[in-house]
Amino acid sequence: MALAFLVFSIAYQSRISSVLLIAAAVYPLLAALAAFIASRTAEAGFIEQREVHPKETDIEIWLYVRSRFILPLAPVELQCNLPDRDTGLFCAKRVYAAVPPFGKCRISVSGMHRYRGSYAAEISRISVFDPLRIICISRKISSEETLIFLPRRVDIGELPAEAHSENSSNPAPLLQGEREDFSHVREYRPGDIMQLVHWKLTAKLDDLMIKQYDEATEHKTAVVCDYSFDGATPGAVMKQADAVIEAAIAFAMAAVKSGDGALVDFGACQPEFRRVIRNMGDFESFYDMMSVFPARLEVQDIAETLRTACRSGTAAVLFITCRLTEDNIFTAETAAEYFHGEVALVWLSMGAHSELEAQAENKKFMFVPIRGELDELRENE
Repeated sequence: MALAFLVFSIAYQSRISSVLLIAAAVYPLLAALAAFIASRTAEAGFIEQREVHPKETDIEIWLYVRSRFILPLAPVELQCNLPDRDTGLFCAKRVYAAVPPFGKCRISVSGMHRYRGSYAAEISRISVFDPLRIICISRKISSEETLIFLPRRVDIGELPAEAHSENSSNPAPLLQGEREDFSHVREYRPGDIMQLVHWKLTAKLDDLMIKQYDEATEHKTAVVCDYSFDGATPGAVMKQADAVIEAAIAFAMAAVKSGDGALVDFGACQPEFRRVIRNMGDFESFYDMMSVFPARLEVQDIAETLRTACRSGTAAVLFITCRLTEDNIFTAETAAEYFHGEVALVWLSMGAHSELEAQAENKKFMFVPIRGELDELRENE
């Protein structure tokens, strides 16, 4: 109080206008009142309620702020949770805008997300400032937009896979090569899943394998996905889940295009996560489900899932996993012992190497390591 009287006496002696003194004293009160009314009458939200984008692509998220106050909102701050373009993950963001009286402002925010799935973009709080940014009045709001990021459709011929034949140590691209590189006994269709199972077959086994394939009850491929990521960090779980799903999509699409169809099983307790894909309509439905498939899922024992797939009347079983462990190698070896067709262990190495690679070679199953990371293919799509 003494300090206020001192300032007043100095100002009076300097002949400063009493109007300025009153304005300096009253402005904070008026500004606080105006900001309070503006914050209660302002409205913010998303232009769209749902958007679908491919993952790892730049997107624009549109927001709006509407004012129902006689004074401009200059500025207004929105506290949001949006995908960040630099990190590729959701993070807290502050978005600023200026809105004219009784007007509406549209705001574009750039973003990108590195993982597929369904997420919620949020606006949690709106803050209104006075023009001098002395007073700030905030209130909580709730506005959400569903963002769905689609997995990539990687063609099976683009997978960076290698498999060694019996007579050569040179890696061969997956599902590539001329027809004369394979058996002369059977006429192959482009993308035929049987091309997968001929890297490690000798001439003697070739005839036997083709006979078993032609006698199968259904000419389709079973794709068994190891969806257990125990012990992995949240970031590693998201990365491995995307790799497994995109590899399953690639194999399922190749099997459908060959006309044979596919059975995709994630080993989940829910029956809807075990899909029979006979045509492109089934594949599109499967692809839509994979777009929102959870990264973590309660799954059954992978050995039991693999045995079930071997009994389903399929011609070939592909076991897709990010974990090259002794247990998985033993599981694939056990399945190959009694399965009438071919079992392939497809290892998504995620750019890593394992001491168990040599152990996985020369087994009864076919070992197909996919080198590198699938996201390296996005520039080629």
